[in-house]
This record gives sequence, C-alpha cells and structure tokens, in this order.
Amino acid sequence: MTHTEPFIATSYDLVSCRLDMLDPAGRAAVELSRPLAAMDPWSRLGYQERQLYQGMTRPDPALKRYGVSVADRAAGLIQVRHPWLRGPYLELLAVLPDFQGQGLGRELMAWLEGQARISSKNVWVLVSAFNDRARGFYAGLGYRETAVLTDLVASGYDEILLRKSL
Repeated sequence: MTHTEPFIATSYDLVSCRLDMLDPAGRAAVELSRPLAAMDPWSRLGYQERQLYQGMTRPDPALKRYGVSVADRAAGLIQVRHPWLRGPYLELLAVLPDFQGQGLGRELMAWLEGQARISSKNVWVLVSAFNDRARGFYAGLGYRETAVLTDLVASGYDEILLRKSL
C-alpha cells in the first residue's frame, strides 16, 4: 500500500517483523514498559516502569507509537514524533534483548527512513552520550552528531542530537 503521508497506517508488515500501532488502553504498553525499565539507557537514566508506560499511553497526536512483534512475540517498540524539524524525530527505539543482534534495529530504521522520505528530507534521533553501542549503530547508518544537549533527560548526562539528511 502506498501512502502520501507517513506514519498513518495502523500496521506495517516488514520482512522480519510486524509493527502495530499501540492501543493506549492495550496490553502492549504494559508488556513493554517492564523490560524497557530494566534496559540501558532507560535504567541508567532512572526511568521507572510507570514513567515508560505513561510515555507510551499519554495522548499525543504527533507521536506515532508502534509495537514491534516477531512471530507474534513482543520484540520492541518504535515511537516517532511527526511532524518535527523538517523531518520525523525518533523518540524511542527499543529492541528487546532476545531479538537484539539479528538486524531488527536496521530494519526498523530502514522503515522509518522510507516513511520519512514521503514528505521530509531529514530524520532526527537523540542518543545518550554514554550509549556507545547506540552511537555506533546510528553512525553506521549515516547519522551525524549535530548538537550536545546537557542535562536534558537526566541531570549529569548529556544527550546528543543526530541528523541524517535523506
């Protein structure tokens, strides 16, 4: 199916996974908030399960939230803010530990960039400065550091704004 606006479908079938828009009253947010709270960077930044759940369920028409599943198992989450600064902003990308290292993150980013190309020339990402693995992941996909934001998410931690020009 071809769309003239990005991020409007309620589901997307990708090669190795499926994306389904999160239902604010649904079970997916409950299932995902606990493992995310235990993962870096969220655990190091002090995020609690309840905060993550609220972030997945609060009303926000500019935030597109999709649960990621592989063979009907919860595999992660992708949240995209659109519109943003002349392109979508990846607010959250999480691949649960059982699904890491299998190319799922790259597949999700390819989907994000494909959707962005419908109406934009940029994609934006924010990454914690201490998160070397994520920084390397995004750099490998062509994202470039554009700004350091001190104490944005948590006191004592820098966040780095990344941009990829499409």
